[in-house]
Amino acid sequence: MFNKKSNHHSIWTTLAILSSIATISMYTETMLLPALPKLINEFNLSYNTSSWILSAYLVAGAVMTPVSGKLSDIYGKKKIMIILISIYTIGLVISPLSSNFFMLLISRILQGIGISVFPVTFGLVREHFPREKLAISQGIISSMFAGGSVLGLAIGGSIVQYYDWRVTFISIIPIAICLIIIIMRYIPTEKRVILDSKIRDNESDEKFDLRGSILLGLSIITFLLFITFLKTDSLDTNETQLNFINIPLTSLFCLTVFISSFVAFLLFERKTRFPLISSRLFLDKRILASNIILLIVGMSMFTIFQTLPILAQSPNPVGFNNNALQMSLVQLPFALVLLILGPLAGFMITKIGQTTPLVIGTFAMSLGFSLLLLGRFNEFYVSVYLVTISIGLSLTNVSSTNIVMVRSSFEQIGISLGISNLLRIIGSSIGPTIAGLFMQTHLLPINLSKYQHQYFPAAAAYDLIFGTMLLLSLLALSISFFLVKKQQSEQR
Repeated sequence: MFNKKSNHHSIWTTLAILSSIATISMYTETMLLPALPKLINEFNLSYNTSSWILSAYLVAGAVMTPVSGKLSDIYGKKKIMIILISIYTIGLVISPLSSNFFMLLISRILQGIGISVFPVTFGLVREHFPREKLAISQGIISSMFAGGSVLGLAIGGSIVQYYDWRVTFISIIPIAICLIIIIMRYIPTEKRVILDSKIRDNESDEKFDLRGSILLGLSIITFLLFITFLKTDSLDTNETQLNFINIPLTSLFCLTVFISSFVAFLLFERKTRFPLISSRLFLDKRILASNIILLIVGMSMFTIFQTLPILAQSPNPVGFNNNALQMSLVQLPFALVLLILGPLAGFMITKIGQTTPLVIGTFAMSLGFSLLLLGRFNEFYVSVYLVTISIGLSLTNVSSTNIVMVRSSFEQIGISLGISNLLRIIGSSIGPTIAGLFMQTHLLPINLSKYQHQYFPAAAAYDLIFGTMLLLSLLALSISFFLVKKQQSEQR
C-alpha cells in the first residue's frame, strides 16, 4: 500500500503518463493531415478511398476498444496498456516503409489497435482519482489530445512541406518507445494484484466474447465499405453526381453483410452470459444520451480532419490554394482552443455541473457548422468558424464523458468507458467516409495549366458535408436539453 504522500504522487504521475499517451496519439494523427492531398496523388486514390487513411485507423480502434476494456478488466490495465502501445509502435515503424496503399492501411490498422488503450487509461483515472476530481482529470487528458493536435499541425505541416510525409512517422517512433518504458516503470500495479485474486476465484465464470468482437468488427467495416463503394471512380472522371437508384453490386453486397452481421451481433449479445457490450449499461438514459452525443463529437472532429486539408489545398475557385504549412496554420487555432479549454471545461463542470457546459458546447458546434455552411469566404473566416466548433467540442466531450464516468458503477467502469470510446471512434470513422463520398460525387474540373486539368471537390460537396454535420449538431443540442430536463426532474 502507498502512504498518503506517495499515493498523491502516484496519482499525478499516472495522470501525466496517460496524458502523454493522448498527446502522442493525436500528434500522430494530425501530423498526417497536411499530407492527405499528397497521399491522394502519390497512391492515385479517389477522394472516398482516401478517407480510409483515417477510417482504417479508426475502425481498428473501434473494434478493439470494447475488447481492450474487457481484457483490462480481466488481466489488468498495466499489462494491456503495454501490449497495445507496443502494437501501436510497430504500426509507426511500418508506415514510413509503405510503398503502396495496402501497406499503409496495414500500418494504420496496427496504430488503430493501439489507440484502443484509451478506455484502459480512463479506467485508471477512475481508480486513482477521487470522484470530485474526475472532471478535472478528464479535462486535462482532453487538453492533451488537443496538445498533440497543436504539435501535429505545427510540426507535421513543416515536415510535409519541406521533407516528406514518411518523416512524420519517423519523428514519433523514439518517443513511443520511451513511453512504453515509462509505463513499465511508473504505472502502479497494486490494482493488478487485487484483480488477479478475483480472476483466480472466478476463473471458471469469466469468458471473453470473441464471437461478439468478430461480428461487431464485421458490421463496422462492411457499413463503411458500403458508403465507400457507392462511388468508386478514380479522380479522372466527369461523373459528379451520386445515383442512389443504380447502386453498385459491391455496395449492395456490403450493405447485406452489414445488416446480417449487425442483427446477428445484437441477437448473440442478448443470449451470451458475458456480452461484449452489456445492454444493462444502456438502461440508464443519461448514459445512452451521452454516448450518442459522443458519437456525434467523433464524427464532427474527423469530418473536419478529412475535409479541411483538401479544401485548403485545392486550387481556386474550389479551394484556397494553400500549401501544407499554410493549411496547418488555418487549422492551428482550432487545436489551440481545444488545448486551452479542455482543463477549463473540467473546472467548469466541477463548479456548475455537467449539463450547462453541455448545452453551451452543442450550441457552439451548431453555430460553427452553420457558419461553415453559409460563409466560407477565405481562410480567416474558416479559421474563426473552426474555433467556434472547437469550443463546442471541448465542452461537449468533457461533459458527456464525465456523465458516463460518474453514472457508471466501479465494477463496470472499464466496459462502460469502452463503449463510450467505441461509439466516439465509430463516429470518427464514419465522418471521413461520408466526407470522402460527398467530395468524390461532386467534382469540378480545374485547369491547372494549358495542357492539364484535374478534378477537385466542388462547393456543393462542402455544403453537403457541413450541412450534414449541422443537422447532427442540432440533434446533439436537443439531446443536451433532454439531459437538462432529466437532471431538473431528479432534483425536485
